[in-house]
Amino acid sequence: MIYFYRLHKNIIFSSQKIDDLQEVDLEKISLNNNKYIYYLQYGDWQKDNSLVTLIHPDQITDKKKEINIFQKPDKINKDFNIFPDWIKEKINRREVGLCYKNYPRWKDRLEWVQPKQWRINLIGLGNVGGTLLTGLRLLGGEKIETIGIFDTNEKAVSRWEQEVNQIIDGSNQRKLPPVKTIQPDTIFQADMVVFCISIGVPPPEKKEVRDVRMMQLEANSRIINYYAQRARKVGFNGIFAVVSDPVDLLCQSAFLKSNYNEKGELDGKGLSADQIRGFGLGVMHGRATYYALKDNKMQGYLKRGRVFGPHGKGLVVANDIENYNQEQSNFLTDKALHANFELRETGYKPYIAPALSSGTLSLLALIHGKWHYSAGFLGGIFWGSRNRQTPLGIEWEQYKFPQKLFQKLEKSYQTLKKQAKKLEK
Repeated sequence: MIYFYRLHKNIIFSSQKIDDLQEVDLEKISLNNNKYIYYLQYGDWQKDNSLVTLIHPDQITDKKKEINIFQKPDKINKDFNIFPDWIKEKINRREVGLCYKNYPRWKDRLEWVQPKQWRINLIGLGNVGGTLLTGLRLLGGEKIETIGIFDTNEKAVSRWEQEVNQIIDGSNQRKLPPVKTIQPDTIFQADMVVFCISIGVPPPEKKEVRDVRMMQLEANSRIINYYAQRARKVGFNGIFAVVSDPVDLLCQSAFLKSNYNEKGELDGKGLSADQIRGFGLGVMHGRATYYALKDNKMQGYLKRGRVFGPHGKGLVVANDIENYNQEQSNFLTDKALHANFELRETGYKPYIAPALSSGTLSLLALIHGKWHYSAGFLGGIFWGSRNRQTPLGIEWEQYKFPQKLFQKLEKSYQTLKKQAKKLEK
């Protein structure tokens, strides 16, 4: 039996009777006015994403989840046979979301609505932050209302406020969002906060740099944890976007730290999993594309190539999701992983492509609801794959994986899970 409820402006349904919600008669529900509805169930908020678009039966069953969700079901209607036909049709149209009642702040998250015009605040104006900001100023006018900037270096803030606001389209045809300086106590007065603070990046002349990302983890995690606790204290309910490295592990650290109370108890009253997104995979796709363009045999990557996993060691590049070739995929994975080392050999730090591919363009794709690469919460860790933000939550892109590729993804996922486990208190 299916029970229907109303909470705020949302229609919720469940296979269980829920006493603390207002039950409504299905015949009195105008589905024309409620295009999107949520399926409410019980789950583990430390493993399940608070709000997601329902696309796969594994999301509502006791089956093992994790990367199985990326595997496209053969017959989706039969897989969702616990629901009536009209709900199956809505699932096929991506109009059903999944929400977990065990998450302490689930009602708060249901209240969040994607803004038509976004207020974005950017923390950190180093090489990546400044370049990302320039991109948002040039390209974000359609959906961005304002961009707030903050850095502990006041001169850097003044410099960027002046320079970026002096970027003007002489034809007056392009709308450019205004850039404003913000104070520490107003950082989370926004729809999205973008974390770009990064310390510990070795200079390009330093040799024997094995994994720059992991060198930054300890220092950057201390800083992001501070801001995650700040987000908790003010009840921030927007998107917390992480661009600094290592993206996936910093997302994990922020999620955990924000959900501990003053007694050291994990209470789930901080940032929800669906609020946190990591932006590092876009440039790995860019690097794989760069090298694929150099070989006619790998042109299939341009349309059907995909990248998965962490932004660094553990990355998986698929040369062609429909015609998978392991040799070509291994080649592109290796080239994408070592592209930053090659650039450092020229004497420069690699930050322009990361700031624009992983940062600006991916952030804009998210706020436009378009497909892009970012890390979202999946099975207890933050995992990178192609996805889009819908009014219901994150929607993962699905595939028909060949066995060899799926095994690679599983290995990478489990390795990242072990790394993330070390961050737990």
